[in-house]
Parts: sequence; structure tokens; C-alpha cells
Amino acid sequence: MKSEILKNFDGQCCSIDDIVRFVECFDESKSRKTIIWNVNDLVKQGKIIRIGRGLYEFKTKPKLQPSMGESAQSVCSLLSDNFKYLDVTITDSDVLGQFMNLQPFATVVVVEIRKSANKAVLSALRNSGVDAYAKRDFSQLEQYISSSQPVVIRPELSANPSLPKASNIRIANIEKILVDLVCDEDIYGQYQGEELYNIYQNATSDYVVNYSQIMKYAAARKKKAEVLEILQNTSEFKKVGHLV
Repeated sequence: MKSEILKNFDGQCCSIDDIVRFVECFDESKSRKTIIWNVNDLVKQGKIIRIGRGLYEFKTKPKLQPSMGESAQSVCSLLSDNFKYLDVTITDSDVLGQFMNLQPFATVVVVEIRKSANKAVLSALRNSGVDAYAKRDFSQLEQYISSSQPVVIRPELSANPSLPKASNIRIANIEKILVDLVCDEDIYGQYQGEELYNIYQNATSDYVVNYSQIMKYAAARKKKAEVLEILQNTSEFKKVGHLV
């Protein structure tokens, strides 16, 4: 079954319903559950990619595994040691440089935690020599910051997609990063304008992106229309947008 699916849909984008209908044409004995299991196995093998809920693209792409710079690693270490039971989501904008034409003069590490812990974490980071700021202050002070990788503390966001966490630390995935760029201009000012379109174009071309997750998160942050407009300018989304 798997070889027939791969051969028939090679290079295409389709839904699970399309795949089920195809398999049923030559083998009615296969249940929908069995077909879905085989499709999921192809995803695990890296032979096809999942681009949304029940949506697949028959090509291979790597998953982005965001790395962390020195500042982000220091923050993770400090938080793991001193706030063992605090859930944390880390975004390191250093990962975006590969998608840009002009490299940013500085990057930023964003730490998302529950609102009640903001002051304690900010104080602990500063006492450890980390150049940290509350989100509400960052845009006002940004022009005076000399650090090449300042840290911004912000209250955690709802419907927050991220990679599986190690201990209490989670790393923002590509879907979250792309949406946050649009939602948080006060943090990601240097990634706006033409570079924002470059980032979307290159990220979606180079790596696996779950468009359903992007749109769900963008809707939760009330920026679905703005994110969709940018996606519609990318070559990859033009091929699959009608399915999302």
C-alpha cells in the first residue's frame, strides 16, 4: 500500500481523504484506520511531510531544530537550577539569521513564564549578570541596550506551540516563531518589512511547516488575517493554501 501511495501522489499535496479514496479504488478491504496508520508511518520514515491537520506533502524536508546561543543557554541553565517547577518557553531569534538577506545587528532571547513569576525571574537574571528586561520596558529602552543578545521576559501566551520540553523548559518551534514575529513588533522590530517576507519565504521553503498550527496560533493571537497575507506571498503556501 505504501509504495502505491508514494507513487501516485509523488510531488503532490493532498488530504487524508484523497489518500483514502485512492487506496479504496484498488483495495476496498483496507479500513480508513489502516490507511491512516500507513500514512503516519510514512511521515515517521521521512518520506512525506505533514503540513497541517490531515494534510500531507509528498516530498522530503527537514524539521527545524532551533539551536540556542550562549545567552539563551545561560538563561535555561539558571532557570532550571533556580525555578525547577516553573514552566518556561524560550525563543532565540538567532535562528532567524539563516532566513534573512541582511543579518540583524543583535538578536533577542524571549522568555515566557506565568505572569506572577515575572518579577522574580527578572530579578534573578539581572542578579546573575544577564541583560534582562520586562516586555513592557523593552521597546522604550531598546535604543540604549548595548548587549548583542538581550533577554525579554513576558507573560506566557495561551495556545502556545513549542517543541517537546526537556524538564520544565520548552523551545519555541518554527510555527510559533513565525506568528510571534507578526504579533510582537515591539520585540522583533528589526525583523519587519521586507525581511519578514524573506523569513516566511525561506523558512517555509527549507523546513517542514505545519500550516494548520500556524493558523490556529495566529487566530488565538488575533493576527490570522495578517499572517495569512504573508503566507500567501510564499511559494510553498501557494501550492498548499487551498487545502489549509
